[in-house]
This record gives sequence, structure tokens and C-alpha cells, in this order.
Amino acid sequence: MSDFLKLLDVPGVSFYSLQKDLSASDRALLDRQPIADLSQNLVDFADTAAIISQLDLVICVDTSVAHLAGALGKPTWILLSFIPDWRWMLEREDSPWYPTAKLFRQQTAGDWEPVFDRVKTALEHLISPPLPRSQALPGNADPEAPPQFHAPQTPPKITGIGISWPVSITSGWGIYGMNLTLQLLQNPAWEVALLAPPSISYESINPLHKSLLLPVVEKQQKFQELVSANYDKQIACNFPVLYALGNNLEASGVENQITSACQIGVIFFEDTRITPQALEKAKKYSAIVAGSNWNADVLKSCGLTNIRMVNQGIDPAIFHPAPKSNLLGDRFVIFSGGKLEYRKGQDIVVAAFKRFRAKHPDALLLTAWHNFWPQYMLGIEQTGNAIGLPNINRDGSLGISAWLAANGLPVDSFIDIGLIPNHLAGQILREADAAVFTNRCEGGTNLVAMESMACGIPTILSANTGHLDLIYNHICYPLLSQGRVKPTAHFPGIEGWGESDVDEVVEALEQVYTNREEAKRRGLAAANFMLDWTWEKQVKRFLDVIY
Repeated sequence: MSDFLKLLDVPGVSFYSLQKDLSASDRALLDRQPIADLSQNLVDFADTAAIISQLDLVICVDTSVAHLAGALGKPTWILLSFIPDWRWMLEREDSPWYPTAKLFRQQTAGDWEPVFDRVKTALEHLISPPLPRSQALPGNADPEAPPQFHAPQTPPKITGIGISWPVSITSGWGIYGMNLTLQLLQNPAWEVALLAPPSISYESINPLHKSLLLPVVEKQQKFQELVSANYDKQIACNFPVLYALGNNLEASGVENQITSACQIGVIFFEDTRITPQALEKAKKYSAIVAGSNWNADVLKSCGLTNIRMVNQGIDPAIFHPAPKSNLLGDRFVIFSGGKLEYRKGQDIVVAAFKRFRAKHPDALLLTAWHNFWPQYMLGIEQTGNAIGLPNINRDGSLGISAWLAANGLPVDSFIDIGLIPNHLAGQILREADAAVFTNRCEGGTNLVAMESMACGIPTILSANTGHLDLIYNHICYPLLSQGRVKPTAHFPGIEGWGESDVDEVVEALEQVYTNREEAKRRGLAAANFMLDWTWEKQVKRFLDVIY
């Protein structure tokens, strides 16, 4: 442990401890250092992998962490004893097993000091920015020495921004806010304020995210005390504030108490019926950022001129192509995600899967259909594709399995995984051979569908509303036959919605099943397409359109 402390002298590096078990003396030593101790969050390798995926570099001795980081493709520096394990071979700095690994070997048994000196030098070289090509080296400069970087005399201007809805790791809005916050925290020119209490459980959140968010959450708690003490007063922020808008441009009501001279709306809506009063109220926003071209076009057609468009993003550290674990054997796994409701069209998935499985008994339906707002399920039972609605259990979960069985699916033909945190979703998605989204409408671009495509899963998409932003030649399987949709009490305005044809869904599944090579090609093309939709890039685009 004391040898590792030498590395703390390298400026510009944040250190996190991945050591699961610490002795009392090591813990006392660690507590006195600027190192974030994540040991309390490391329950299993899934937790460790989630943290490693967010790091730039892992430095460790020959432990399981070295193999995990190497298998994840993360740059890993491994410190080896004079007589190492056979896997690391001899007299080489690389590893045939892990292309991103670099080996630092003891030259004398038991002598770690020269090893850490070499690691420290390598770390200093790694973080030193390269000299611009147009800048010549001084005449007396050593061309082998690391370039010197002189910080600007004037620090960057810090710009604040407030997020007025709760961040979380389970809902669409929450994930949007979480990733927006994390991206802003990485930029020293930005300061982010959470204006609503986060809806997260620290037991289930990525421990590294928890470490980054804690200072912001602590400030939010103090702000919440101010809000509670002044519940009958309006609080004016001296920085731009983002407001979550939905159907009929309605906000959550927070804008009545928390206001700003620069109010920016962020909108995802499905109901195309918008009242004149709502349109007039929308003019107060400096800008309204829509989550899809369809949303933006509808608002512009209503006469609004302050409309911008930026799609959501994906986290490529979580959602990327990778081998499946084959936990489900040789089953043909069909994934369907999104909260169970009329708008999402899971009744069409049930009907199509029943027909497809009759021909292919190896098919397995993998569902993630939890819904925090079960009232929006109404209408599914009236389409003729499925009977009844799932019961609501005492804990608030939906009885999906019983409902699927009541609709004629054998109990071994489906698995309902329920509610999952976003940072674990990639591992589940990669078990699928196909993903199906027969949504009647998407105000955004369907975050779960985007994540499926980013994982390289052959994805079947209804060609309507927000999905159209994802549909390009040969990167997915579009459902082009879109019929008229019946309005419901919750969604009377259905302009642009579409009813997917069950037969076309079955045919698309057949294409994936019978031509696996083409399906793989389309999946990888989709994953490549989604690399331009990372949260890092989308948040930059978002900031560009509001400033």
C-alpha cells in the first residue's frame, strides 16, 4: 500500500481503490489519502466491472482485478513479482491474452521500488498533453522528454445549469437527468444544480457514479431545506433551469416555485392534442429542446418558433457489442423492453411471439416491462392481441408472468426480469438474439431500443414517430406497415401514431432467425451508428443549441 502512495504525487489524476478487503492498518492509511474507497460497494464482480468500465486506467498487482480489467478491454498496468504466474510469461511487457495490458516486472526479487518508479514515470507521460504539431520544440529541448503544458492564466468561466426533475437509474427521465448530470460534472466550465431530490438507491447505483454525485446531492439537500422553508414563496435562480415537459407542454409544477430568467424546456410527448393556452404558455421558454424530429415537427406546426431538437444518448461503456454468457443455452432469445402500456404496443409482441414460437419452440421471450404508472396499460385488453391486463402486486410490481401464461404462453417460453438498474441492462441485452419494439408511438427515440442497437442486437422497430430517427438503411428491421391507431382516454391525439402488423413482426423475426449472418451484420452496423449518439456527444449538442 505504501508503495502505491508514490503515485499520488502525479497531478491531474483521481484515484479510486478497488480493494475489496482491507486490513485495519491499510484502511487507516487509505483514510488519510485523497483516494476514494469503494470497498463497501464491491459486492461481486458485476459491481467491480461496472466501476472499471468508467475508469481510464487500472493499476494493480496480479489479482482477479487484473484479469477482469483486461477482459473488459480497459488499459491495465499489472505489477508483477520477480517470479510471476506462468500466464504472464517472461521478458515481455505485453500480454497475448489482454491486448490493453502493460506489464511492469520486478528486476530483483522483493524489490518494488524501481517498479513503482517506472509506473510513476509512465503515468506522468500518459497524462501529459501532446505538444501541438505547429509548435516547434525549443532549441535546447530534449525530444524524448515529456512536453510541458502551461495552464492558461485566466481560468474558464464557470456556467451553472439547474435540472428540475429527479435523476434516477430506472426511468427514462431519470436516466436522461443522470447522464446529463454526469457529463456536466466532467467539465470544469460547468456547475450543475439538482433542484429536485434524486430518486436513487445508493445500494443499486454504480459506486463510481455515487462517488461523483455525492457532492451535488449534498448541495441539493441544502437547497431542499430552503424550498421547504419557503414553500409559499417563489425561488429565483440566477442560472438557466431545465424543466421536464410532457403532453400538452405540461411541467411537473416545479416551475411555479422555482424560476429563472432563462427557462429551458426539455420535452418528450405523445399526445398531439395541444391547447391554445399551452402554446401561449410555452412562449415563456428561451428554448424548448425536443427529443425527436417528430416531436419538433409537431410543435413547429403549432406555430412555436423556439424549438430545438437533440436526441437522447447511450453510455458506450455499458451498451456495446460483446460475447453473450450463454446462460440461456441455445434458446433463440427475443428481448422486449419498455413499460407495459398501450402506447408501447407489447400486446402486438405477445401475439407475434405466440405465432413465431408455434413454429420455433426454442424461442424465449425476455421481457423488461415494469410500469410505475399502470393506468396507462388501459387499452391493451381491447386490441384483440391479448386478453386482460396484468394484476398489480402488493409491492407495486406487475404480474407479467401470470398475464403471459393467461395469454397462452407456456411458462418455459418467457422470462420477466422486471425492473433493472440501467448500468446492468447491457449484460441482459447482450443475451438476446433479437429485440422487438412495436411501439405505437415514441415521443423520443426509445431509449431501450437505442441501447439494444448499441449492443449490436438485431432490432425490429415500428416505423413511426420518434422511431423514425433510428431507421436508416440496413441497420435495423423496420416495420413499414403502419395502420391507424384507435385513440384512448389517456391519448386522444394520435396524429403520426402507427399500428404494427402482427404478420410483419413474425416475418421480421423469421428473417433474423433464418439468416443469422445478415442479422449480425445489421446489428454491428447499428452499434457503429450509435457511436455517434453517446451521452458525451449528445450533451455537447444539447449545450450548443441552448447557448
